[in-house]
Amino acid sequence: MKSTSIRRISAVALALGLVATGCGSDEDGATGEPAATGARPGSDLQADEGSTEVDGPQPRLVVSDADSGRVDVLDLESGENIATFDVQEPSRLTDVGGRYAFATAAASSGEDGRVHVIDVGSWTIDHGDHTHSYVRSPAELGVLSGDDPAHIVAGDGKVAVFFDGEGEADVLDNSGLRNGDVTVTGTVETGGPHHGVVIPVSDHFVTSRPSGEADDSRPSSFELRDGGGEFVQEFTDFCPRMHGQAAFRTYAIAACDDGVFVASVADGQWISEKVGYPPGITAETRPSSFRTQDKLPVVVAPAGPAASNAGILLFDTATRQWSQIATPEPVLSVNLSGDGRNALAVLADRTFRVYDAATGEETGSSSVLAEPFDPSDRSATAPVVVVGGNRAYVADPAAEVVLEIDYRDGARVARTLDVGVAPASMTLAGF
Repeated sequence: MKSTSIRRISAVALALGLVATGCGSDEDGATGEPAATGARPGSDLQADEGSTEVDGPQPRLVVSDADSGRVDVLDLESGENIATFDVQEPSRLTDVGGRYAFATAAASSGEDGRVHVIDVGSWTIDHGDHTHSYVRSPAELGVLSGDDPAHIVAGDGKVAVFFDGEGEADVLDNSGLRNGDVTVTGTVETGGPHHGVVIPVSDHFVTSRPSGEADDSRPSSFELRDGGGEFVQEFTDFCPRMHGQAAFRTYAIAACDDGVFVASVADGQWISEKVGYPPGITAETRPSSFRTQDKLPVVVAPAGPAASNAGILLFDTATRQWSQIATPEPVLSVNLSGDGRNALAVLADRTFRVYDAATGEETGSSSVLAEPFDPSDRSATAPVVVVGGNRAYVADPAAEVVLEIDYRDGARVARTLDVGVAPASMTLAGF
């Protein structure tokens, strides 16, 4: 259980300097297209203390090492490592707001698990007709400690960090993060330890509940709690062996063995519903995680783990419609282009594939991995793909590189970044 002396944040006092690099756009080094209406430095917004406004996005890539607690921040114009953090254990990275990376490490040597909050130091604010981009030096803001940290969900101006061993989530506010303040503003309890989740939506929390099954820690149902964490109502639709979720402005979704659970609010009334999977999708080929893109209703997921994979699944959360894309080899990692028009996948046969999300047609392919991946090898670190601007970034742990791919140009490999570690998890910031 969490010790009261470490339950809250261990703040890290760091002097924040400026990063003065520019963003290039040469053919093989482009990392995204700055908006044509990008703001000029010193325009209508005041920069956060310690940061400076720049002419356009200056994106950064965050990479965690599969074999140590090392987390690197790379400037994507130069490809250079501009900051390294030691988070003590191999960690999974979660992007929050296109600016922060939450590095989650499992418990080790009888100690609590940890979530290190890192300000990557590059972000862009979109005002619709124009954008503002800012940079500062990367910095670790603080550490959350507790029993078996797991799912981290951002939504509704908050971040909920769930601790499986306690069955509760610590909640942070985005406004505090912007000021470098990672104080826990609230705790949401869920009824007992389990591999669960708390999803912030529309001034409420959609929270999982333990199934009560001794041999399975995954939840089977959800309830609603208010902004203070108090119980509001149960949802009538069940979600057996829930794993995988996504948050939107007025609704949340979660993957279950028998379909997708949807909790939504309209005119102050909360309801739930269940949307079945496409024909042929079973408990072995269902999604167990979702990838999203900002402001898009479509989510994408592998159709099951690599060992039993059945291609790519796309779910339009607005229309509740599924589509499925068949792939020639098992999918290891999948993502969406920023406009939602393309599904991007790394397959076990070493290839990176681009598919038209509407038709399922393959529009590009290239060889990206140094060697084929064996889905039956559970000890191997699987490749992952993240997307920013007009580029995808594929981690090849075996070769200790990250490949930058122009997915709009036949999946052309534009650049290879030698990161010097086995990249296990990645996030992007600054777009």
